[in-house]
Amino acid sequence: MNDTTAMKKIGILVERQRGYGRKLCEGIVRFARERNDWSLKFIEFSELRQDIRRNMYDGFIARAMNDGITKTLSSIGKPVVDVFFEKSVPGFAAVDQNALVVGQMAARHFIEHHFTNFAFCGYNGRSYSDGRRNGFVRSLELNHFRCSLYSTPRIALKDFEDSVVMHEHFGMPSDARQLLKWLRGLPKPVAIFCAHDMRAYQVSEICRANGIHVPEDVAILGVDDDELVCQFTDPPISSIDQNPVGIGYAAAESLQKMFDKPGVVPPPVRVKPLKLIERGSTRIYPLSPPWLSDALVFIRANITKNITAADVYTHVGKSHTLVDKAFRQKLGTSVQKEISKTRLTEAKRLVQTTSMPLKSIAKASGFSSLQYFSSSFTAAFGSSPSSFRQ
Repeated sequence: MNDTTAMKKIGILVERQRGYGRKLCEGIVRFARERNDWSLKFIEFSELRQDIRRNMYDGFIARAMNDGITKTLSSIGKPVVDVFFEKSVPGFAAVDQNALVVGQMAARHFIEHHFTNFAFCGYNGRSYSDGRRNGFVRSLELNHFRCSLYSTPRIALKDFEDSVVMHEHFGMPSDARQLLKWLRGLPKPVAIFCAHDMRAYQVSEICRANGIHVPEDVAILGVDDDELVCQFTDPPISSIDQNPVGIGYAAAESLQKMFDKPGVVPPPVRVKPLKLIERGSTRIYPLSPPWLSDALVFIRANITKNITAADVYTHVGKSHTLVDKAFRQKLGTSVQKEISKTRLTEAKRLVQTTSMPLKSIAKASGFSSLQYFSSSFTAAFGSSPSSFRQ
C-alpha cells in the first residue's frame, strides 16, 4: 500500500532481552508484513509519560506487567492489546497462553515417564503461574497422584519481577535457602514442574550447588523454551514451547479488529502451547533396574529412526528374554508395543501442532511408509490422520 496516510503506527511495549519476548514480537511482525499497512516501533515505558510521544501511536501491544503500565496505557485512550494478561482491564483486549493446557502437558509428560512423586514451583498469586499449577495439579489428581507445592515468599516475587524480568539478572533468587530446604524435604525421585524457565534454572542451579542430582533425584521441567536459559545448565532444561509467535500474531489480529470496529473490544484469546522439548533434565524414567530407564530413553531418543526391539536389546546389552520380561512386569507391555506407542504419540503431536505433510510426519515419527502410518494411526485413534487434523 503506497498511501502512507493510511498507515497505522503501532507501539510495541514488550521486553526483548529474553527469548519469549523476541518470539512474541516475531508473531506481531508476521501479521504486519501480511497487511503492509502497519508501522511498528518498539517503545519504552518512559515514552508513554510524554504526551507528544504517546499520541503518535494509533494503538499498542504491550506486556502490562504492573499497575503503572496499565494506568498509563488506559489514560491514552487508544486501542490496547495486553499480552501479559495478569488481570482483566476495562477497554483492553487480551491475548495470552492457555495456562491450563500448559500444566496438563507437563503432567502428561511426567506420568508417561512413570514418576509417582510430583511438585510445582512457581509464584503464588500470578495468574500465569497459578493457571499452570492448576492444570498440572488437576491432571495429576485425575490420575490419582498428589503434588507438593512450593509457597513463594512475597519478597521473592518482587525480586523476580524487578531483577529478572525488568533487568535480566541471573543470580540466585532471594528465597534460595527456603527453596533448598523445600527441595531437600521432597520424596525422591521427584518430578518438578516450574512456572517458567528462569524458575527451572534457579532450581537446577540450587540442586547442582548442593549435591542434588538432576535428573536422577529431581527431574525439572520449565516453560518458554528459552534456548539460552535452558542450555546454560547441566543437564539442559526440558521446557514447553507455549507458542509465543502464535500469541504475538493473535495479539496483532485482535488489535486490527479494534481498528476495524472502534469501541468494540474482542473477547480474550488463549493460545494453545506448541510442544514440549525434552532435554537432559527430564530424560529419565525412575524405574528399576536402571537399564530399563535407559531402554525407554533410547526408544524416545531414536523414534524418528526405524528402530526395532532388537536395537533396544543391543543398546542395553541384555538378552531379549530378560528385557521382554522386565517390560511386561514393570510396564505391562512389550518392547515392540512400546516403540509403536511412542511413534504414534509423536505422530499425533505432529498432526495436531504442525502443518507438515502427512508423508513427512510418517517419516519423522519412524514409520516405514505412509500407508502403514495411516492404518496404524486410524486403528489407534479412530480417525485417519487427515480427518484428525481437521
